[in-house]
Amino acid sequence: MRASISDELDGELSDFESILLRGHLVRCGSCRAFKRDSAAFTHALRTAPLERMSQPILVSRGRRVARWRLQVPGAAALAVVMVATGGLFASLQSGSVLRQPPSAHAGVLDETDLHQIQRSNGAAALAQLKVRRDALTATKIPRSTGFQNP
Repeated sequence: MRASISDELDGELSDFESILLRGHLVRCGSCRAFKRDSAAFTHALRTAPLERMSQPILVSRGRRVARWRLQVPGAAALAVVMVATGGLFASLQSGSVLRQPPSAHAGVLDETDLHQIQRSNGAAALAQLKVRRDALTATKIPRSTGFQNP
């Protein structure tokens, strides 16, 4: 409650919080005394004339500049490590999922595929090509035109 009293003196309480505080102050004598003392001290502090400093205070920026000099190379090194790790994972994943590189028209039978079907056992080769096409299309994200609200 004492934090709420301080917030009220600074004008930072909502209407609801002010009502709750007033209800508490009706029941609690120590909080009423704290509010009275805090209000008097706050009023005295805010109405007191400003004091002139005998010497100005200077804040050096030496540490902030030194820390900045370390942050830029550190961020660059982190970016390089992330790109290298991402490339490693992508190459490992693509090597384990697909044994053959995807054709330019994934899921479409081209002339080479048709000749392969004709040369070998037609049904077995066709089944293999369908499995390969299904594997390639299953890894793609389906796209639709226009805005789709999830």
